[in-house]
Amino acid sequence: MDVDRLDTWLERAIACLVAAALGFAILAFGAVPVRDAFGGTRDGNFLVVELLVGVSLVLWLVRVWAVRSHRLLWPPVAWGVLLFAGWAAWRTYEAALPYIAWGEFMRIVTYTTLFFVVVNNLHRQDTAQGLFWFLALLATALCFYGAWQFAMNQNTTWGFPRSANYIRRASGSFMSPNNFAGLLELLLPVALSAVIAGRMKALGRIVLAYTVLVMLAGLALTFSRGGWVAAGIGLVFVLVPLARHRDYRWPALTALIILGAAGAVGFTKTALMKQRLETSFDLDPDARNTRLQIWQATYKMWEDHRIHGVGPAHFAERFKQYRTWKAHGEPERAHNDYLNALADWGAAGTAVATIPWLLLAYGVARTLQQVRRDPGDLEVKRSSRYAFVLGATGGLIALLAHSFVDFNFHIPANALVAVCWMGLLTGYSRYATDDWWVSSRRPWRIGITLFILAPLAAALAYDLNRRGRETSELAKADKAPGLSDDRLRHLKAAWDIEDRNAWTAWEIGELYRRRSFAGGPDHLDAAKEALAWFDRAAAVNPFQPSFHSWAGLCLVWLGQPDAAKARFEKAHSLDPEGRITSFFQGWYAFQTGNDAEARRWFVKSAEQGWPQYQPALDYLRLLDQRGAVRPSASAPP
Repeated sequence: MDVDRLDTWLERAIACLVAAALGFAILAFGAVPVRDAFGGTRDGNFLVVELLVGVSLVLWLVRVWAVRSHRLLWPPVAWGVLLFAGWAAWRTYEAALPYIAWGEFMRIVTYTTLFFVVVNNLHRQDTAQGLFWFLALLATALCFYGAWQFAMNQNTTWGFPRSANYIRRASGSFMSPNNFAGLLELLLPVALSAVIAGRMKALGRIVLAYTVLVMLAGLALTFSRGGWVAAGIGLVFVLVPLARHRDYRWPALTALIILGAAGAVGFTKTALMKQRLETSFDLDPDARNTRLQIWQATYKMWEDHRIHGVGPAHFAERFKQYRTWKAHGEPERAHNDYLNALADWGAAGTAVATIPWLLLAYGVARTLQQVRRDPGDLEVKRSSRYAFVLGATGGLIALLAHSFVDFNFHIPANALVAVCWMGLLTGYSRYATDDWWVSSRRPWRIGITLFILAPLAAALAYDLNRRGRETSELAKADKAPGLSDDRLRHLKAAWDIEDRNAWTAWEIGELYRRRSFAGGPDHLDAAKEALAWFDRAAAVNPFQPSFHSWAGLCLVWLGQPDAAKARFEKAHSLDPEGRITSFFQGWYAFQTGNDAEARRWFVKSAEQGWPQYQPALDYLRLLDQRGAVRPSASAPP
């Protein structure tokens, strides 16, 4: 085959794989892990993204060796990205919870791979434009789906129920409206910039303008206050420079006026938007379970681990030790990506993560000077390069602004689009200077293969094999009957593949516990087996109180009240302000006949939740009933 023709096909195939990875991530709930009924997670969606990005990496490797003229673009930001990936590898190796840290590390490996693939393979301007059009049209279609969610009062995504807090809010293919707003704020500045300054035919401009209007409507229907403000910041960043340019002044000023008027009318005259603003308690210091309460706990977490943090993605597991009595929820993230970074990575890791952004900003500033066209004398001079660089920068700024009150960078779909924008912006640096091209000679190809491409490919292949097999076994276990031998067999097979996943050990223990509490001739042996698996789970993850609480249940059932008391106290020490650990303290006192102590704990448990914790209220009613028969240990809450 002709080398040039092969090169063209490889580039097109890589572009298609990148588009498929982004599209799948967006459509598959943002590629977030799907939480199962036991509190564990399944990463099947992100594994598909890993596979698609991994195949694009393999095709790039083929391109490196098959096309001798293929060169590497390596601007300074590439060193920053590689530095953070290396730092993440070291912190993962040192992490207290290796399984959780490994999952976070593989996301970083996937994003790193995507960045380098985009920078070095999506050079053609029409390729970048095609990728943007694909994402814009996909987001437009999802806005119509979001409008249906809003109009039909459907609190589901693809048939899966969302949180009750999201009713009458559009989320598209995401589970959270705030995350859907994150996607739209990444795309809107690019689309509007292209409408005003991009070079395209009249029909294309009309279609793109229509997508802008639909995405703005979709953003409004998310009722995401952070999304509204962040998108506004991104759009202003785009429109102000365009308004200062003579060729684009009047369209940009018109857009500014229309957006400002629409926002003012919407906020002051629309009942739903006024209600959304007036009932905002997220920053109320006296309210329950608000962002402010979570931020205070996160800051305390960082104060205890200033330099290196608690570990990659360890926030959710360590939050329980730092919560106040007002923060009774179980947040996976801090609802502030900057505080979350400090808690997980510490000051050192956050500083390393900031380096690529600073280098990118420096490169974008230089690139904008080169791609910006001077005003024309007789006709409007449009530039698709300038429109994209300005718009993509505005989209990233919007997402960075939204990250002060949410965690969009921890939603894989939004992170992937952001990384793609970063890669394309870095690739556009070739218009500012030729200094960052690397020779295509054999030593370079050997070096890039051995030290960058091969390690990334090896990490992706290892993870796809190991976690892929584990996820498959866990999926089979989910489909098997609850207490069946078939379910137990698949759970143990998953544990044999990955013995660092504490929740798999917990599920096995819970299966044995339920068998034991159901009775039968071997119920004591089953309880002992359950206790052994709960202990394994606690050894793998010493920060999770649930493992000790369930071990306490087994010990009560086995007639070892003193040992059970120690386990319930251990659980409570791991979550001293947790309504569930307080409840189990009361439940133990109730089982041992200490009604006064049980009442004290149940009252505390009820007050630690809002609305008040229902199981605690149920047991308080039992205590109030004279002659109430205490439920046996066979019916734990």
